[in-house]
Amino acid sequence: MRMFPGVSTTGLLGCLALAAFGATAGLAGQEEGQADDEAGGNGGFYLGLAAPLGYMGATMQKSVDNTAANTRVPEPRRGQVFEDEVSGDALAYGIGFVAGYRLPFSGGAYFLDAAVDVEAGGGDVEAQFPGVGISPERKQLGESWPDRWNLARGTSYGVTLRLGGSPGGLRSRGISLHLLAGVRLAGAQFTNHFDGCFTTEPCAPAEFRSGREDRDMDFTVWRSGIGLEKALSERIALRVEASYSAYAREEWTTHFDDVIVTVRSSMKASEAGLAAGLLLRP
Repeated sequence: MRMFPGVSTTGLLGCLALAAFGATAGLAGQEEGQADDEAGGNGGFYLGLAAPLGYMGATMQKSVDNTAANTRVPEPRRGQVFEDEVSGDALAYGIGFVAGYRLPFSGGAYFLDAAVDVEAGGGDVEAQFPGVGISPERKQLGESWPDRWNLARGTSYGVTLRLGGSPGGLRSRGISLHLLAGVRLAGAQFTNHFDGCFTTEPCAPAEFRSGREDRDMDFTVWRSGIGLEKALSERIALRVEASYSAYAREEWTTHFDDVIVTVRSSMKASEAGLAAGLLLRP
């Protein structure tokens, strides 16, 4: 099941944009002193675009369990657990929309920034299990088959906090530095391609059957990093950030009730890279 089944990315982008511009218009009625302080620290609402680029790595583990008393897996594979693991990596890229609010303090020299964003991601991680078993092909019933799998990045939604400022002479140059921390909800499409024996009697290679399994995955992602901003004009700024993202582990269990075999699987991932973007303060 998808994380947000009734929400389109285009509709969400539009809602965020309207909310940001509406809130910005409401600031016109605030006190003049507060407005001056925000202008000095580039405070207030802003919109932006971001383009991340980096590497994503993923590791999948699976455990094929034939230890049930009534399993139909024959000897010598009966009563065993075959553990298998493989990792892959790929180039990760995307494009995102950002809406945030910046609150300056200490006379505008420092700021606290909160933002939400939507990102359409690309980049597929692919890998193949070595396979674990007793047969030469490792494709008999009850073994860990040498499956090929693919993990495709999808749309993600995030909330990020930034704490930064312009110490020393950086403010006069329109430059600020910041630390960031945030959490994301990231969708991905998992596909597994398998080829092996589905019968209790050993199969010859010509008797192996192929298939695929598709699964929608929703990851919780924790992100941290550092960044730099450079003012290009009174309303436009360039933001560059380096970050690391850790994906919470996804786990699932598949029961093959016809042969009484249980396969436990898990997927974990991480991502590191750079993001560049432009910010617009209405």
